[in-house]
Amino acid sequence: MSSLASIMDSSLGAMFAARVAMQTVGHNVANVNTPGFSRQEVLLAARRPLRLTYGTIGRGVEVQGIRRLTDQYLLANRREQSSLLYSYAEVDGSLQEIEAIFGSVENDHLGDAITKYFSAWSDLATPPSDPSMKQAVLSAAQNLVADFHAMAENLDGLTKNLTVSLDQEVGRFNELLQQVAQLNRQLLSGRNIGTAANDILDQRDLLIDEIAKLAQVTVVEREDYTVDVIMGGRTVVTREYATQFETVWQQEGSERRLSLVTMGHRKEVNLSQGAIEGMLTSIETTINEAHTQLDSMAALLADKVNELHVQGRSGGHSGLVFFTGDTAHTLNINPAILENPDLIATSRSGVEGDNDLALAIAQLPDQPLDGEGSATMMDKYRSILVGLASQRNRFEFLVANQDNIVTAIDSRLESVRGVSLDEEGANLVRFQNSYEAAARIITAVQDMFETLINM
Repeated sequence: MSSLASIMDSSLGAMFAARVAMQTVGHNVANVNTPGFSRQEVLLAARRPLRLTYGTIGRGVEVQGIRRLTDQYLLANRREQSSLLYSYAEVDGSLQEIEAIFGSVENDHLGDAITKYFSAWSDLATPPSDPSMKQAVLSAAQNLVADFHAMAENLDGLTKNLTVSLDQEVGRFNELLQQVAQLNRQLLSGRNIGTAANDILDQRDLLIDEIAKLAQVTVVEREDYTVDVIMGGRTVVTREYATQFETVWQQEGSERRLSLVTMGHRKEVNLSQGAIEGMLTSIETTINEAHTQLDSMAALLADKVNELHVQGRSGGHSGLVFFTGDTAHTLNINPAILENPDLIATSRSGVEGDNDLALAIAQLPDQPLDGEGSATMMDKYRSILVGLASQRNRFEFLVANQDNIVTAIDSRLESVRGVSLDEEGANLVRFQNSYEAAARIITAVQDMFETLINM
């Protein structure tokens, strides 16, 4: 009787193991399209055998656990490469916007406005002298100033929009950190083992993947299955506690700088890559450099024109500057000239028909700035456009190359943890046959019990 009971027990254990395995297969199939899901498999092992005087006899199979198939090394590598990708992508997006504001060598609206302005001076310097030409110079100057103002305002608008987006991403970053801490809390309180815990671990990995897109982080797993998330040398999640962040403008001398700091204590965090770092770089460096170059161009143009115009005499006046201001925002036409275009000086002598000053101003775009053989005003402006296009091409290449790297890692990771319906179908048939075979053994044992009882 005890031998038959042992056979019955082994067969029931086999049916249980097959049922758990089939349930795991069903769970895998159900989550074939679930983002971040890792394929699971049942770990089976032979039970400890029964020792008898004539030897040991097997006692069937037992379920030791349910393992999720993943690769922590590939996960960590993918997160690091994703951080770099999103950092490049943010800077590339900003460069696209700046390029649209500045235009290109082929579509150069500010360059056209500068050319038309100096062409108006050339027309004014060409005999016979026509008083209406001064109005043409004034109109061209107004268009040029308006273009500088529009570009400066667009750059300011880009900074403002990007700052709003940055605050939103930091808010999302805080939420993701809180969610990781909550899952840590679930693991601590429940100490779940098996499928439920595996699914929680998948959810947590997916959240950390999203965090890594925003900022480069490293993950340290504890023995209790919770994780510490470390960013910039600072632990931002430990067990059920998460640090929160905000962005602040900090004054450094005469300059303001946007920084990511811890909420409350306001300790600055140094970021190396990720979307948040890319946004900070775009605001603090990329857009700021474009603004500086635009201001430099506006100041150069105003200085060179004013340097000559103050030498002229017109309408009984002398020493008038043509432009006021020294940045793209502040550049304007002298109010006196706006009210009376006749004050535009065409010569140093003030004698009618003498257009030496108008001719000198008209030639400014092609005059070397620092002596013979040096770059001209238009050369300097074109170098800004070429430098911007070169920088844009560089980041476009970096984004494409980094995207290929992330895609390759994703493919390798998917081959480890992805669900294959063909493989799961084969496993289903295998475990179903195992279940049915164990059931037939139980039926045979029942018949043997009946025979023994009848005897």
